[in-house]
Amino acid sequence: MRTLHWNCRGLGSDSTVRRLKEINRTYLPDIIYLSETKQHDDYIRDVGGQLGFVKNVIVSPVGLSGRLVIFWKNEVEVSVFYQSPNLVDCSVKCNGISFICSFVYGHPETSQRNHLWEILERIGTNRRGQPWFILGDFNEFFGNHEKKGGPVCSDASFRDFRRMAMSCEFTELKVAGDKFSWAGQRGQHYVTCCLDKSMATSEWHNIFPASATEYLEFTESDHQPLITFMSKDQEIRRGRFTFDGRCYDKDGFQDSVLQEKNLTQTRTNTNTSMVERIHNCRKYISKWKKTKRLNAAEKIATIRHKLDRGIASGSLSNDERRSLSNALNKAYIEEELFWKQKSRISWLQSGDRNTKYFHSDTKAKRSRNRLNSIMNEEGVIKRGSAEVQEVDIQYFQNLYTSTPVAQGLYEEAFRDFHQTVTPETKEDLTRSVTLEEIQKAVFDIGPHREPGPNGLSGDFYEKFWSEINPAILSEVQAFFKSGQLEQSHNHTNICLIPKVTPPITMKDFRPIALWKMTFNHSSDSSRSSISSRGRRYGLHGIPTKGFCGGSTVLVTSHTITNPGRRFYTCSNNSDGGVHVWKWWDEALTEELMEVKGDLKTLEARIRYGHYHSECSKLGEDELKMVKELLDVKKK
Repeated sequence: MRTLHWNCRGLGSDSTVRRLKEINRTYLPDIIYLSETKQHDDYIRDVGGQLGFVKNVIVSPVGLSGRLVIFWKNEVEVSVFYQSPNLVDCSVKCNGISFICSFVYGHPETSQRNHLWEILERIGTNRRGQPWFILGDFNEFFGNHEKKGGPVCSDASFRDFRRMAMSCEFTELKVAGDKFSWAGQRGQHYVTCCLDKSMATSEWHNIFPASATEYLEFTESDHQPLITFMSKDQEIRRGRFTFDGRCYDKDGFQDSVLQEKNLTQTRTNTNTSMVERIHNCRKYISKWKKTKRLNAAEKIATIRHKLDRGIASGSLSNDERRSLSNALNKAYIEEELFWKQKSRISWLQSGDRNTKYFHSDTKAKRSRNRLNSIMNEEGVIKRGSAEVQEVDIQYFQNLYTSTPVAQGLYEEAFRDFHQTVTPETKEDLTRSVTLEEIQKAVFDIGPHREPGPNGLSGDFYEKFWSEINPAILSEVQAFFKSGQLEQSHNHTNICLIPKVTPPITMKDFRPIALWKMTFNHSSDSSRSSISSRGRRYGLHGIPTKGFCGGSTVLVTSHTITNPGRRFYTCSNNSDGGVHVWKWWDEALTEELMEVKGDLKTLEARIRYGHYHSECSKLGEDELKMVKELLDVKKK
């Protein structure tokens, strides 16, 4: 099913009607919604007949301008609940699927517009849990990020519109094209805004998970036409393995992980590679999960049913009732932890019945991150996984295919470079990696970050660290010694992070590599080792001395590009050699990030039972900091 919305700014022009017919031929919409037609009813019905639409609803304006019209095909059933010059609320049924649809035209005056938001909020209170789709020219936007040009609007001007969308639980559909749908001159400024939108509730998104809205080109009107593709057909993707931290304390789970005995052995004690050992361990976990019922929602329903029947019949003893209540509470906690892992929200703590928030956030992310269409380099929009995949592959091949480098180019580029790293510094930087450095790299990644292809997140390595750290140490040290890395370590998932909203072409995405944790152990250990050892040489954090051994000084920049910016340099910098040079704010940021990493590592050790062994090594001040950290976490 497809819908067309367009604020045509008058349907009397031949060019406007011609453009409408062109869109109708190209996209074949089932419903057409036009606002500001500014024509009489008979003329509008005649245009609908030319488009092939007989059924319609026409809303007369208050005053001389305006007028709304909705056309729909015979195959579509539309029942109008309410209509006004700013809102047509109706029920739509197509292909056996029914949902509520609201067509909106926001009043140009803000005070009148707020009255419309209040009407929608009142309607929304009786539509909890129902599929509801809304589109139109809202004449409003969510914030200054949806406006270009002109003076900045006050945050208070968006408050009522935001409240309405939040109250009705609307989220925007995935979009293709330029979302800034209105453009015009306002005084001395040329302004573009996101005034035309299509939004829906999560229940509607569940029915049409593959839906998207495409913004067409500006032509006769100062508003873009919007085509919404409503589709419930979504390619079924095979589920992938992901480590579930809730299983750690369940009976038999730890034994199933350690069935792969080679997992705890070093490289010298087994001929099996680390990648193969991890793969075997994952198979044991999968077998264990198939024998257990881990669906917390099913557990909750079962326990609640038992509790309800027992209380109704009076057959439960106090002990049995207390046992079922405890089991129900535990199931709720497990469900919350599951959705917290799925949402990967780190700033909100579990334990406060945040399940609904985590669940809603996860579903919103899925809908927002679903890539249904992309524009290729020729400006053609491609839809569907197969076509999108072709565009992605072609883009990355063009981007990362290397070209031959002229022989001798490197020698020419580095000809006049002088050696600045002393043999002592080199020996310090290249010495063998320690277990503490590897552990810091592992724990800094975080337990619930998106895992790589093998599905084992940082949570797995943190919880089983005491058992597997000898094997990890052996593997990482072997890499630093030989300089060779098994090819399978380099396999990765590519995650595309939008740089702009909405992303239109591949250039609007930032590719992030989701490496396997075993690869991260080597790469992050290298960075951690170099940063900690390079601190005193000015490579990380606040430098304490230069490469020449001289002390560092803090001076002020007087350049045109960075006036007044402070930076560290060497007290011997006047001799013409190479000395330390670093911006003060960047050095301070690195210092603070180091402290943050230390706190995260300490928190993880405390969380997984390393508290007593670590506290025995701490001094009085450090113990005090640990106690304060624990108090903060409890609060």
